[in-house]
Amino acid sequence: MNYFLFSIGFLLTIAFLAEGIDREKVKKELHSYRVSSQNLHIDKLYKDLKHLEHDYHNLSPVPSKGRIRELKARIRNLEGDRCEKGHVNCGAPTNECISPLFACDGHKDCHNGRDEDPEICDNTPARVGSTISGITSWVDCINHLPHMTVISITASHQPEAFHAQTYVRAVVSFEVNEHSHLVKTFNAKGYWSPGKRILALGPDQEDDKSAWAGYGVLCKFNLGTYDKADCKIGSVVSKHVCATFRGTRH
Repeated sequence: MNYFLFSIGFLLTIAFLAEGIDREKVKKELHSYRVSSQNLHIDKLYKDLKHLEHDYHNLSPVPSKGRIRELKARIRNLEGDRCEKGHVNCGAPTNECISPLFACDGHKDCHNGRDEDPEICDNTPARVGSTISGITSWVDCINHLPHMTVISITASHQPEAFHAQTYVRAVVSFEVNEHSHLVKTFNAKGYWSPGKRILALGPDQEDDKSAWAGYGVLCKFNLGTYDKADCKIGSVVSKHVCATFRGTRH
């Protein structure tokens, strides 16, 4: 009887030991599996990260603020400012319309204050010494080959009590013969309107009897920068457009 009980106890002890060994083995295998799985996951994450780095370095550079302004200006030119003639848009988010005479007068007429923004009230195009040049193409009025037009600001004056306009004098030069470099020059006067972003020039009284008499130049800085403008040459009286050029300010 004692031998029988001893045998049973011995067998149970072996069974428990075997079960303990199996559990330890399972634990080790499970741990090994988890480690391998995590390593595979880390390897995949590492590869994905490398792909992202490669794609990031191949991206085009972030557009500059100037480039963004130019793109926004193009959109505005296509959509229009949604204001009646003689008014200018205050911009987002209200898109109010005000008279350009209220721009840069020291009082915020737009709710967003954009009419007094230093960027809007910049008089750079009207500074003495500024030049605007471009290849001019005549579409009407006279028959003329394309030629270089240069506008040089020679004088400017901004009234103390009226900052909505800066009055300027300029010399307009036409290179009428590219080979001989024959140049015709005309005196002009006009104004710079920061609200409208236009430089408007007409013939000076001294040149009333010249070939320039009756013609004017209008340059609109509507390209998101004060370095480029869409310019037109036309009749001062009828506003009929005779020639156009893309002006570059220097």
